[in-house]
Amino acid sequence: MTAFAETIHDFHIPARAGKGFRVAKGDLIRITDLQGDQPCDFWAFAAENPREFLSPEHTKPSISKVSPKQGDAAYTNYRRPIVTLVEDNSIGNHDMQFAACDEPRYIQLKAPMPHASCQGNLHMALEELGIDFDAVIQPWNLFTNFFILPDGGIDIRPPGTKGGDNVVLRAEMDAHIVVSACPQDMNPTCGGSPTDLRVEVGR
Repeated sequence: MTAFAETIHDFHIPARAGKGFRVAKGDLIRITDLQGDQPCDFWAFAAENPREFLSPEHTKPSISKVSPKQGDAAYTNYRRPIVTLVEDNSIGNHDMQFAACDEPRYIQLKAPMPHASCQGNLHMALEELGIDFDAVIQPWNLFTNFFILPDGGIDIRPPGTKGGDNVVLRAEMDAHIVVSACPQDMNPTCGGSPTDLRVEVGR
């Protein structure tokens, strides 16, 4: 596992919560699933222009894959690399198909309301960062096992990650990052019970 020469930030993200922070080009971001079976919704916005952001729709044709593997970049809606997956110490399920959970989704699932959501965590984090951005955009769903079936169907399965599994991303430009410890407890997305994440930023 990559050792940082310098640690800039070390965040503990409680289950169902989110966090926003800024990184500089070249910074490394390690995201760790502390207890296992916990997805992380991940967003990145160009610091110079937050209207440029990590886009799964643009990443997939850029890399000719349904999601990045170790060594691949994730691309923005301007088709520029914004982060690269430099190390994957997990089983490698990192979905780029599903939207973030939000209030309408939990209403569909008949969850008790109000209910925390990744979409809500995103906008709260952006507000704390002072970024005015009200669009609904798809995250990169790290540690998330939305399994694509041979007939084109999608099966929601537990992530299969173990406590301590992690990924390391390298920022390819100055960026604002938002992560959410997904609060989905109405299906197997989080193995039935959302838990915590750790996020470290270093060089």
